[in-house]
Parts: sequence; structure tokens; C-alpha cells
Amino acid sequence: MIRREKLLLAAIMLSAVCFLSGCSANNRQAPLETTPVVVQEEEKVNAETEEKTEDTPTTEEKAEEKEQSDKSPSLTDSEKKVQEAVLILEGHKAKNLTYMPLNDPKDEYNLNIIKNIHMLAIQTGEYSINQTKTNYGVGGTDLGISFNQGDKTYIAYGDTFLNEGMIGGWRSNVLAVTTDEDYTDGILFDRMISMPGVKNAKELIPSRKVDNLEMTTIPTGGLAIGDTLYMSFMSVRHWGTPGGWDCNYGSIAKSVDGGENWEVMKNLQWPGDSNFCQMAPVTIGDYIYIPGITGGRNGSAKLMRVPVKDYENFDAYEYLIGFDDSGEPIYEKGQDAMYGAYNILPKAVGEMSFLYSDYLEEWLVTYIDGNANLVMRSAKNIYGPYSKSVIIAAQKDFPSLYGAFMNPKWVSKDGKKIGFIMSIFDPVYNTVMMELELER
Repeated sequence: MIRREKLLLAAIMLSAVCFLSGCSANNRQAPLETTPVVVQEEEKVNAETEEKTEDTPTTEEKAEEKEQSDKSPSLTDSEKKVQEAVLILEGHKAKNLTYMPLNDPKDEYNLNIIKNIHMLAIQTGEYSINQTKTNYGVGGTDLGISFNQGDKTYIAYGDTFLNEGMIGGWRSNVLAVTTDEDYTDGILFDRMISMPGVKNAKELIPSRKVDNLEMTTIPTGGLAIGDTLYMSFMSVRHWGTPGGWDCNYGSIAKSVDGGENWEVMKNLQWPGDSNFCQMAPVTIGDYIYIPGITGGRNGSAKLMRVPVKDYENFDAYEYLIGFDDSGEPIYEKGQDAMYGAYNILPKAVGEMSFLYSDYLEEWLVTYIDGNANLVMRSAKNIYGPYSKSVIIAAQKDFPSLYGAFMNPKWVSKDGKKIGFIMSIFDPVYNTVMMELELER
């Protein structure tokens, strides 16, 4: 879809938001004008008595007012959430931020300053450019983890609800499909995967939705190998304190029909107490490298890899356990290596995303840190060593933020600008497209 059509759709959506938010000029009342009148004392008393009589509503008028009041619809909790979310997001749209540069006294990294951080568009929700509640039964969702196959981009979302406020129509995961590569005014969906003849986006990887057994199944990464799509996900047993949850296992599901149906690969499961409950796979040459973390956002990140041709073979995976004297990585197979894997990122790490920057000639990783800020680090290799972190979105500026998911297609200005999808939890519980600018 070309820019002109996107802007037209955005204008239509803004009108819809105004309707929901009650911002029509017809809802505003002009103040009543009064003209002072000078009267004699007796006339003044009579005038006040007459005025009070005229201002006192009759029984019939009271009944009519009550009838009109009963007819006026009051806002539902869902509509109140919409109004609150729209006000918050409009405030975020006005921000353009630059945080502190990288602390790099030895000048080891090309990453320096990240500037002009701002929100481009609302991606999901009824007030978004995709109007997802009307079109796909998605009033609220989060994450937005993307992967590409040819001209198509698949965007995976986590726990999804029909209405705002995380109410009704719960699905553990849904998937959008798009051929729109111009992220600078938001990504428009071609469609969301659904059942035949049904508009609402469907759950792809089922979950039991039972606390302390399996609450949900959340996407954490994805990739394509030929015509086959693969999506990493975690099985969440229990939601704990903020930033903490217990994971049953991390696994991979695959689709051979363009994302319509998914098969969980039961032979590819990593224990929940390992560092591969949340996996973010990246293809580099003949290998797929998979940085991983355990459940929650409080642990460190480790790394495993597997030949592309052996992606479905659990025994072919090998784990980074350290480096030799020349600085080359050492990989080993087996359970001992899995649990003893080397930390490529120190704790606390949550919701990772990786991208190679041609502009910086470095790998970039984004995640939410222990201070609940979204940060970025860079490295010459996927296995590190990584630079210190630089803030790309602070909790104080975007309260309840999490997730910063990049995509190789969402790059502009010769690689200097990068788009990423960010989530905002409450009261928004939806996703937005952000943009940052790199400076060496």
C-alpha cells in the first residue's frame, strides 16, 4: 500500500477515535451569556421570585430529562480504556528523545549515540492504523515479533483479547501477515491468520489456560527455511511477580502452509529451568544461532547454534561454553553444555531482538533491562563481546513499556534509522511502531 493510501486510512481512523473519545464539536456547549438588569427593590424581589419560578423544572420537565438521560449511552469499561489509551498514545506521539551516548572509553564499538527516538504509528487496537478489533477481533495484544519469507513478513503477537482491558476472546498467540515494507508510517496488515469464513484472528499454538499447569504459549522468535515457517515459543506455567514467570519449556512449532496451521515439534523442547525457554533465532550463513533466556526477565542470555539443515534435530544443537586462547568460540553438545553455557549478556535480560546493522557493521541486540528500560548493545559477532547498554526508550517516558522487536526490512536512511515494535501494558495493552536513529 502506498503512502497516500496509508495516510487516508490514518485520517479515517483518527475520525473514528474522535467519535469514540467524544471530541466532536457538537458535544461542546457554549457558555450562557447573562445581561445585568437594574430594578427597584420591590421589582427586584418580584424578578428574583419570577426567575426562581422559571428556573425550577416542572414534574413533566423532570420526567423528560430523565427519559433523555436514560437514552444517553454511558461509556463501557472497554470504551473508557480506549479513551484513556488514546490520550496516552497521543502524548507519546509528541515525544522525540535522545538519551546518553555509549560509554566506550576504548572506542571499541561503532555504536555511539541513539537519537530522534519517537513513535510513528499505533499498530494494534481499534484506534490503530489496522483497526484490529473491527477487522480481526483483536482489541488488545502485545509483542509483535517478526520474521520474513520473501516479500511477506509475519508478525507474531502474544496473549490477545477481543476487547480492551484484556477482556474476552482470549487467544495465547495470533499472527499477522503483511507485504508492507514501509515502516515509516506504520505497517499495514494484509490479513491475520484466521479460521476459514471467520474474521477473528485464531490461536495458532494452543494452551491449556490453567494456572500452575500451563497458562499460555507465547511466541519468542521466528524464521523461515525455504517454504517452511518456524516459530519459537514458551509454555508459561505461572505468572509471578512483575517481570517474573515460571516456564514449562521452550519449543518450536512449524507451518508448511504459509502460517495457516502449526505443528508443535515435541522433539524440540528445552527445559524451563534452562536458558532456552525464550529463543530468538537468527540465520547466519549455514548456521542458525539462537540466543536464549529462561522464564521471566531476570536472567542472563546464553547462545546455542545448529546447522540450518538440522534445525529439526535436537541432538545437532551445540552450546557456546566459552572461548579459546585466540578468542574463537567453543561449542559443545549435550545437556551438560546446555546448562553450563556461557553468558553472552549479563542479567537482567528480557524479550530480546537481534539485527545486523550494515551501517554500524555490528550486531545489535535490544531488550528490557533490570531497570525496566529498553536498551541496545552492539558487538562485532553474534556471540559478543557486547558493548555496554544504551537506553532506547525509558520507563519514565513510556510507562509500562516492554519489547523492542526489530526487522531487517524496517531500516531506512542508509541503515541509520531503525523501526521497532514496542508494547505498552496498561491501560493501552497494544503495540506501536517506534523509530530510532543511529550515529557512529
